Amino acid sequence: MKLEQYIGQQISFSPSKAGNWLEFTLDHIEKGHAKISLTVRPEMTNPYNNIHGGMMSLVIDECVGWAVISLESESHYTSMNLNVDFLYAIKSGDRLRAESRVVRSGKKVINVECSVFDMEDRILAKASSNLIVTNMKIG
Repeated sequence: MKLEQYIGQQISFSPSKAGNWLEFTLDHIEKGHAKISLTVRPEMTNPYNNIHGGMMSLVIDECVGWAVISLESESHYTSMNLNVDFLYAIKSGDRLRAESRVVRSGKKVINVECSVFDMEDRILAKASSNLIVTNMKIG
């Protein structure tokens, strides 16, 4: 699948139902690199009207997944870990952008970094994730 054809579109066809629920836009995709953006909705927030940590982790995990998908592997990968530093809050109604980059793609494990920013380039969160190959083939 040519992922580049979906740049600028809201993604609703991902195998990840949670990812589709985010209603994110694919802003950029190339081998080992993905950028997405979305508006924080009220159902994504904590009692303070800021994005909930679990929702931020979902945004990061989805962006990481798109960077991995862009490698066009023959097999699926699954997360071994996701380490997130929450650095700044963002409110409901505000837009954020996430950018992930594959640091190393080994035979069994892929390491990916992700950063999330508001639209004024304040860093909201940064993360790293290791994903391991599964025996499930794509296609």
